[in-house]
Amino acid sequence: MLTKDKFDLYASFSKDKCTLCGECFSRCPVMQLPLDEAVKEIKRLIGDEETKHVLRRCTSCFVCNFICPEHCNPTQLILQRWHERYVRRGLPLRAEWFIPHYKPNFRTHVLERLPDDEKEMLKAWDNLSPCKEMFYPGCNYVTSPYLTRTSLLKGLEIRGSLDTCCGEMYYRMGLVEQVEQVAKRLEWYFGKLRLKKMLIPCTAGYNMFNNILPRFGFKPDFEIQHLLVWLWERIEDGKIKFKNKLEMKATIQDSCYGKIFGQDILGLVRKILGRAGVEVVEMKYSCQNSLCCGIAGGFSPESGFSPFRVASDTIRSLREAGATGADAIVVYCAGCLQMLSTGKILYPTRMPIYHILEILQLAIGEKPARRQDHRGRLFLSGMLLCQSPKVISGKRFKVNEIEPEW
Repeated sequence: MLTKDKFDLYASFSKDKCTLCGECFSRCPVMQLPLDEAVKEIKRLIGDEETKHVLRRCTSCFVCNFICPEHCNPTQLILQRWHERYVRRGLPLRAEWFIPHYKPNFRTHVLERLPDDEKEMLKAWDNLSPCKEMFYPGCNYVTSPYLTRTSLLKGLEIRGSLDTCCGEMYYRMGLVEQVEQVAKRLEWYFGKLRLKKMLIPCTAGYNMFNNILPRFGFKPDFEIQHLLVWLWERIEDGKIKFKNKLEMKATIQDSCYGKIFGQDILGLVRKILGRAGVEVVEMKYSCQNSLCCGIAGGFSPESGFSPFRVASDTIRSLREAGATGADAIVVYCAGCLQMLSTGKILYPTRMPIYHILEILQLAIGEKPARRQDHRGRLFLSGMLLCQSPKVISGKRFKVNEIEPEW
């Protein structure tokens, strides 16, 4: 397992340790509140009162946990309050389109419209026969399977489907009952595979398997290695040989979960890019102070995946990237790739967006498929066609438990 900061990022909020300094929400890159208002907000949050900013605008990106000088874990308090409000009031009807196990949803809309070659890939991945070692695509790579079509991953068996997603969105929304259901589902799924080692490309999934799902009853009994670590090892031992010096200037959209693993992820991304000839130009908010790509603008019960909120947060990330003067944006999360590619339709920018696998493909002399623009159009069309009619509805709903299909 990769290391993270020594304090427990997932312990309950430490009310007794909180000095009401307000740093958490004053230095938050999303809220940036004046210090006096930030103090009022943490007081309101502790007192279970309605807040003016935090419960509506927070993206549960964990930055405040790192900011807090006493390590009080304000993120956990926010998730607790979100959960309480969800239990009392449910979610706006527009959020149905983004619930991971509801069908149809924003991902099933994409899967139904994938090119035939990618549909065939997904059929092969949906396999329950035992295997000792596998690449776990997670839900974001399931909607972008073309990213895995590279000699970089030659010989890896890929297994997974939308039904076996890790539940990260539920966790970031404070929907703990749904995380419990996901843990049960995955315990059954991986029990069938009898796995010895899992390679995972997603920092969100890596965090869920290592730090969250064990708290909900699923404790993986197999080795878990992050894709970036695996790739770096192969670069170092000469199995991945670079033919091209890219001489590209790029900025990095850091994953919200990258900050949790510190330099083991944040530093590794930058070392890999440097080896490929990419000069990194940092955004104003990067590494452990990074902004979410935009999707988490929908996580709060008040937002309920408001398309206006999600779009504005995504556009802000694109603007921050553009302000660096870099030639391109590089991501190492397929979800970030999809969100920024969708945002580019609403906020056109000349900066191409590359997944780190595509950067490595260019460096070894391969030609990436580059289908992210197509994927962005599919995500946006789903929101316009299927979510938009529910945007102004005053109805609310509660997420049903995931019905076992095992």
